[in-house]
This record gives sequence, C-alpha cells and structure tokens, in this order.
Amino acid sequence: MQERDSYNMDGHKLMWHLDRVSQWQAGERVAPLHVDMGISAGCNMACTYCYGVIQGRTGFGTDIKGRFNMPEEAILRFFKDAKDIGIRSIALIGEGENTLNPALCKSVDYAKGIGLDLGLATNGIRIPRDPVELESLLTGLTWLRINISAGTKEAFEKIHQVPQYDRVLDNIDRMVKAKKKYGYPCTIGLQMVMTKENFDQVVPLAELGNQLDADYFVIKPCSDTSDYKLDSPKEEYIDNWDVFMEAKKFSKPGYEVIPKIVKLGNLGHKDYNVCFGTQFLIAVSGTGNVFPCGHWFDVRQEEFLMGNIIEQSFKEIFESERYWEVQQRVQAVNVNKDCESNCRQHYLNRFLSDINGQPKDLKEPDFTPQHVNFI
Repeated sequence: MQERDSYNMDGHKLMWHLDRVSQWQAGERVAPLHVDMGISAGCNMACTYCYGVIQGRTGFGTDIKGRFNMPEEAILRFFKDAKDIGIRSIALIGEGENTLNPALCKSVDYAKGIGLDLGLATNGIRIPRDPVELESLLTGLTWLRINISAGTKEAFEKIHQVPQYDRVLDNIDRMVKAKKKYGYPCTIGLQMVMTKENFDQVVPLAELGNQLDADYFVIKPCSDTSDYKLDSPKEEYIDNWDVFMEAKKFSKPGYEVIPKIVKLGNLGHKDYNVCFGTQFLIAVSGTGNVFPCGHWFDVRQEEFLMGNIIEQSFKEIFESERYWEVQQRVQAVNVNKDCESNCRQHYLNRFLSDINGQPKDLKEPDFTPQHVNFI
C-alpha cells in the first residue's frame, strides 16, 4: 500500500468537503471549492515542459512582449466574490509567473484579511527582498511552492532556459531561514515536473530539497497533450521505479519527498469517461478569462469560455446560464482524446466517477491532511 503523505498530494481532499459533495450528488448546482488562478499572463522563464508555450502564449523568457498583469481591483473583487460564493481556496498557479504582478503582496494581505486560503506557485526568481513584502507572503499564504525541475546548474539552464539557478536557490534559502527565525506559518515546498529531458534530476532534486530544509519535494509527471507533444516518459516511470524510491530516502523529519505514484503509474490514461471535476475546481487565466480548466485557455475558447472577471464580477459569471452550459459541455468531452493527461481534475474525477449515481454513505476519514481546503 502506498504510504500516505501528510498533504495527501497523491490524491484528493473531497472527503473532507462532503457537504458540497452531497449537494452535487443530489443534483444541485454547487459552487467550486477551489480555483486555479493567474494574475499575470507572462513569464520570465521558458520551461521546456510548459503547457502554455505549446498553446502559443507569449511573454515568456526574456521577451517582455505580451505580458499582462491583472488589475489589482479585479483581483480583490474576485477574492471577495469567491469567499462570498463559498470557494474555500485559491492557488495562484496560472499560466504566467504571478510574482511579476506588483499587486501580489496586497492581494495576499487581502485574502488573509477575509479568511480565504491562498497558495502561490512561483519559479522563485522574483521572491521579494524587502522584509515587509516577504513577511506578507509568508504570513498570508497557506503555502508557497517553487517550481524547480533540475537539481544542477547545467540541467536547470537546459530545462528552464534562464541562467537563474543560483538566484533561485538563494531565494529559497532566504525564505526557509526567515520562516524558521520568525515562525512564519507558510509551508515552503519544491515541485518537479518531469519529461525525458530531466528524468535524471529526480534524485539530485530530492537531495537538494533536503539540504535547503524545504518542507517537501513533490515529483509529478508532465501533463502532456494527447499526442505527446511534450514527450513525457510514461513507460520510463514504471521501468525506473527504483529512482523514486531512492529519492524518498532523502526524506527526514520536517521534509517529505512525495512522488505522485498514482499519476506516475497510469501511463497518462484516465480510467473514467466523464469529467465531473470542474464542478469543484475551475481555472482563471492571467487575462481574467474563466474556464472549466486551464486546458481550454487557448483551445476551443468559444466553446468553453465562461466569462471574464475583469469585465464583470465572478458572482455574475457563476450565476449565469453560460457558466452551467459550459459545465454541461465539459461532460461530453472525450477525456482521453481531447484533454491533457494527468490534469488537475484527475484525482477528483476518479472519485466522482466512482460515486456518481451511487447511494454510497460517505464518511469523513479519521485523519485530516494539511492544507485541507486545497482539494
């Protein structure tokens, strides 16, 4: 049996939100529990595995053209709407690098003030050097995750295509030391996205996370297109299982190495036919567009665009018939042909497909994972 990590990352947390699940089972229109959101549409890296690059997005790497930062007022209005509607967490993990938006710290402070759980994924280049701004992030965020997919300088520059290895490591070190010195509550983790190019970096990264005293290091397979444009090494995951076991040896008290075994072992295949997960987890792009999930940001937009939070309130979007028409349209999609593999809703879909139409008596487990609102 796979050992459970304390964050339940290799799974889902819907069992701790059975009030909303029960409403969905009864056929009610339910508010999402979680939103993946971008507040910037550009990035200062050009990672070789980036799903956004293959969708034709601009503003990556050193090219500043095409970058767009969501206005502060739109972010704060969305946060308030989200809280009022019943959304329990938001992760700033949109298609761009959200630390590029100057409204980030104020937005984090606002979310903290209204009791909205907020997480941030970043490439680690633009971590604030100002102590007040750093305190804002490490007291207002539930977690901050650095996406780093290579453990050596040479491999880092090959995968992320920028010469920022030393700066990123220094920023991680600063955050960890500040957290320990001042007792900041934010969880600081590292995440690796694997392709064939960086498979040899699993163990070096696990060791690096140990040395940096991060809280965790999570290893996830690349979410690839149905025709494998990103060249994710599906069979290699199983053929080289000992690599993940070797990486786990670097775990220690306060630091977990977490391979996503379920996703690593499924060869990118989905063992369900319908996507119900977008009922509970939706996505907002850095330009404010609302979609059932990030896959549709630049694919078949006219079919799956629900609205734009810069142009109107999210409450209006959520209450519109368009929102629910699109949610229904998602359920007609061929999940193994028209979607990316190992998507954000994958764990949710396996569970929801199992209980759909079934009179199962669900009970909350006798343990509670960390970050329970991040489903």
